[in-house]
Amino acid sequence: MTDLEPTSAWRLWIDRCGGFTLLTGDRLTVGGARLEGTTDVQVRSDWRRCEGTLVRRNGDYFWNAADGADAGRQAPGGQPSAGTLLRSGSVFPIPGSATLRLHQPSPLSRSAVLSLDPPHRFDQHVDHVLLVDQTVLIGPNPGDHICCSSVDTAAVLVFRDGRWRAKLKPGAAVDVARPATPSPLVDLVPGQRISLGDLDMMLEEA
Repeated sequence: MTDLEPTSAWRLWIDRCGGFTLLTGDRLTVGGARLEGTTDVQVRSDWRRCEGTLVRRNGDYFWNAADGADAGRQAPGGQPSAGTLLRSGSVFPIPGSATLRLHQPSPLSRSAVLSLDPPHRFDQHVDHVLLVDQTVLIGPNPGDHICCSSVDTAAVLVFRDGRWRAKLKPGAAVDVARPATPSPLVDLVPGQRISLGDLDMMLEEA
């Protein structure tokens, strides 16, 4: 069995777009928001402190309820189940008032986006939670992990070796009067604002 990468948490703020929690790693916990919360994803709702664990294996996402509801299931061949498979668009099978959904908007990346149906919100005033597998797409299109409809710039975030970097997405036109040239990667230093085209953003350690 492959060891799962530990989870680290960051927050990304993008002007005219919103706030986003970025979670790296292959295993994270989900639960209700508490004053001394210990789960990776906290939802302001009537949920328990920890409702379960989401695990990413080979690009797929599996839900394991904290009450052991998945423990008795078996995969084909009689092997223990990895949990409930959540495909893009799936609703988490968590009882209560909140509805949490998982989306994988781009076939080019195994990263996923968690969203809540109104009126529920994530803790820390963020709009969405991203489960990052190396890359995050930002832009005005529905196929982007972070969809910023108010800007024309498209960019790519890359997480590698514990560092966040960003560049303009290939083919993104910022100045049509200039010939297209490869965009360099720019380091995202926590607490420092950067601009890519008309994208203004700042990264924070959560």
